[in-house]
Amino acid sequence: MKSKTIINTLLGLSVASGITSSITGIIASNYLLNFKLRDAEVIRRREIKAKRLDEAAFQALNPKDVTIQSRNGYNLSGTVVKPYNHNHWMIFCHGVTENKITSIKYLNLFISLGFNGIIFDHRRHGQSEGHYSTYGYYEKIDLESVITYLKEHYGYDIKFGVHGESMGAATTLLYAGELANEAEFYISDCAFSNFSLLLTQIIEQKSYIGSGFLLYSLNQMLRFRTHFTLNQVSPIKVIHNIEQPILFIHSKPDTFIPYTHSVALYNKKQGPKMRWYPEHGGHAASYNVNPLTYKEKVKQFLTQYHLLPPAETDVQLKL
Repeated sequence: MKSKTIINTLLGLSVASGITSSITGIIASNYLLNFKLRDAEVIRRREIKAKRLDEAAFQALNPKDVTIQSRNGYNLSGTVVKPYNHNHWMIFCHGVTENKITSIKYLNLFISLGFNGIIFDHRRHGQSEGHYSTYGYYEKIDLESVITYLKEHYGYDIKFGVHGESMGAATTLLYAGELANEAEFYISDCAFSNFSLLLTQIIEQKSYIGSGFLLYSLNQMLRFRTHFTLNQVSPIKVIHNIEQPILFIHSKPDTFIPYTHSVALYNKKQGPKMRWYPEHGGHAASYNVNPLTYKEKVKQFLTQYHLLPPAETDVQLKL
């Protein structure tokens, strides 16, 4: 989640006088649900410039563009890469304002570790359909729909893990804690523990006015418009349901979603888990700043819990 414009607008609303709760809720919910997305070409150029995207190498993997029907009633845009004959997969969930191009760097990492993969655009992002961004509430159902697609097209015996970044990490944990316990493992990179808490922290850090009125108004309008409230987007409330191993990653300097959110999630997670809180990197930048260590930590996690797929020595990859 990277759109600080949203938060700045909400801050302005929190100090406005003479505005009724309903009007405040309408305006705040409009910005929260319909924030401006990053242009796909801008993301593409950014990833190429940073050498996180080599388009020729990616095309050499024979990516297959697919359309996935969400159980929410709209189409999702995805891309499948299957260089291996086995049925071990990774699914990737990007953050707010981004799209599946952002996920290619993580896809490359896991392909180098022996996984097949699928990347996709969340609702309202990239080439996917859908109204409103809900920070994991409806996105978790989209993720479940992607998993169903893989089963229907590649077999119900698939083994898979899920990697999520920012909103995608929260989506991953909400899916695992509320809908299903089917993945072999999860990687949560800079998730928030509770969306209401996150907005409260951001608002109260930058305003002398309390967040209570704004969040109350916002919740009322969200319930009316989208049938959910901020408190229902709360990974920490459901993480105790997740039995599978989770690797928590969160840069300590992250000022947008404080790394203490991942600390709280890690502490409440029962059973197998690992954590890595890098000393360098801003929000959703742990890989960008520490790519070699990132891969090392992921491989250590997968090795410790015996999650690496079988090696296929005949596959030659140039990533």
